[in-house]
Amino acid sequence: MTGSPLNNVAILGGGVAGWMTAAALARVLPPACEIRVIETADAAPRGALSTLPALRGFHGLLGLDEATVMRTARGTFKLGARYGGWTGFDHDHVEGFSDAGANLDGVAFHHHWLRARQRGEAGRYEDYSLAAVAGRLGRFAPPSEDPRSVLSTLSYGLHLDSAGYVAALRSTAGRVAARPGEIAQVVLDTEGAVQAVVLADGERIAADLFIDTTPDGRLIGATPSGGWIDETVALPCNRLALRELARRADPPPLTEFETVTEGWLRRVPLRDADAVTLAYASDLTSDDEARAILGGEATIIRRHNGRRERAWSKGCLAIGPAASQLEPLNGDDAQAIQSGVGRLIALLPTAEGSPLAAAEYNRLMAETFDRARDLAVLRYVAASRTDRFWSRARRAAPSTALAYKQAQFESRGRVVLYDEETFVEGAWVGALLGLGITPRRHDRLADRLPAGQADAALTRLRGLIRQAALAMPTHADALKDRP
Repeated sequence: MTGSPLNNVAILGGGVAGWMTAAALARVLPPACEIRVIETADAAPRGALSTLPALRGFHGLLGLDEATVMRTARGTFKLGARYGGWTGFDHDHVEGFSDAGANLDGVAFHHHWLRARQRGEAGRYEDYSLAAVAGRLGRFAPPSEDPRSVLSTLSYGLHLDSAGYVAALRSTAGRVAARPGEIAQVVLDTEGAVQAVVLADGERIAADLFIDTTPDGRLIGATPSGGWIDETVALPCNRLALRELARRADPPPLTEFETVTEGWLRRVPLRDADAVTLAYASDLTSDDEARAILGGEATIIRRHNGRRERAWSKGCLAIGPAASQLEPLNGDDAQAIQSGVGRLIALLPTAEGSPLAAAEYNRLMAETFDRARDLAVLRYVAASRTDRFWSRARRAAPSTALAYKQAQFESRGRVVLYDEETFVEGAWVGALLGLGITPRRHDRLADRLPAGQADAALTRLRGLIRQAALAMPTHADALKDRP
């Protein structure tokens, strides 16, 4: 017997997570289903987003025009991320959104690069990524649909002001009703499921499905199975200080991460300013000290890295910070939200509830978080700084999965991919090599290509990629085409 469709959905919290959820559900739920957003003050959007290319597909689902999003959210383009100071004060690397090199003789490109590197003929690995080269040069062009063009290897994400992005999402959410409100009480039934939410003004809200997007997970945390799995040992930054600084003359289409004594700094270029974030540990750096580092003014956000034991418990589902919190170190700020929304739509419950759908949702979201966490932890494991913060962070043991992945790569350049990976093989290769984790040997199948022929192919590739990048407009000029 099939269950009844949802009659009403209540989204508590709002912000980016709440409105991404509301806009998507407004597209897929029948018109008779009421969707409400209760916007709590603590969920108000703050700071900027650095997103992966996948978010643009989400916008396609919503029918949200990219030019409109960028205009409303002061958006710029993103070809990847630059990491500075992780393995030496004078060293940096770019992880770009494009394939690196080419498949030569049926062997993954990084093995040919490793082989050439032994002879000193390779250059930097990122020199074979068009996105990385263009990003360093401050150039941008959209991908080409012609598979013969090197521009077809490109992909790109966006840099967005959070408040402006919420405004764009609201404009496409259509029939969604919204009001401000503060949660006074979460009412549970005899089985521990959320039965109702009482607001501070006395309104009692009932729904077939409650979606918790509050920063502290007020609803899901009240349920018996909504416990929190703590990750603050492996991911030590429990504070973010946010401030906007004067816009640079020609900012690159990259999110930039720099190590500092206290933790790390992130710079996200917006149309008219740079959104700067200082991530730090509150037991080593005070909030006042963090503000002083950013010039005396900053908004402080508390973080608690980790995830829910179960993000979906009976009639309550957590998305965004209510479900998981992860240091924004991978440039994937909205990805967990997008994953949560997409899987909710795929596993949409009935009004009576769907225990099997909830169990599958919880499995998928737990694995997704764990894999993204591993990439963030890798950046601490590989860091060479000896400041107190960094030395302590490096003492945390990586997960079994990450340790195995790193060991396999160090041994023979193989990338182990698990279920529900956010980042593809090429992204892991770029991160591992960029962080100085180099395999001890390459795939011997690469030796089938004569050394001279391989070196000539790599030289041609580097030249072609740099030439293509130099032919692109500057990032500033590309933005002028998106007024």
